[in-house]
Amino acid sequence: MQSGALARRYAQALFEIARETSLDQIDRELTELTQFIQEQEGVQQVLYHPHISLTEKKALMDKLLVGQLSDVMRHFLYLLIDRRRQNFLPLIRREFSHLADEARQIIEAKVATAVTLTPNQTERLKAELSRMTGKSVRLVSELRPELVGGVLVQVGDRVMDGTIKHALERMKLELRRNTSAEPQGIGVK
Repeated sequence: MQSGALARRYAQALFEIARETSLDQIDRELTELTQFIQEQEGVQQVLYHPHISLTEKKALMDKLLVGQLSDVMRHFLYLLIDRRRQNFLPLIRREFSHLADEARQIIEAKVATAVTLTPNQTERLKAELSRMTGKSVRLVSELRPELVGGVLVQVGDRVMDGTIKHALERMKLELRRNTSAEPQGIGVK
């Protein structure tokens, strides 16, 4: 089974439990746990090492995360360790976040601009995207000076390109299409 499909199955199982208990808390804990493991190279080495026992891995995580994880998250982490799937944690977190966002009616919009948007521009963009989609919008901004100006928005698989670079590319194609191989005479016969 592919790692993406496996991560989806684990994320779906955790999501079902989180919906019954505390979706926001589990989402936050999963994000924090994933970041902690990714930032701590020593923890990664222990968790991913094939010759360190499962008991030692669990004991280490208990020591490092004492009082920081709910029982649900602690048992979920143990399940991943027992099944040797702890390396899927970043994929599981991503899939879980998508499920949690769907449940909360939140979509993520990736916005690329040549310059930083003002808070007013950001709010207007969020409001317009929210109106278009009927959902709350979380913007993820990226600066890309090569766009020259305007905004490039991606919501799911839909892309809205309102950049100057895109407009210039369209003009260039249009000019090439309209230019014939023969020069045209201007009013001379």
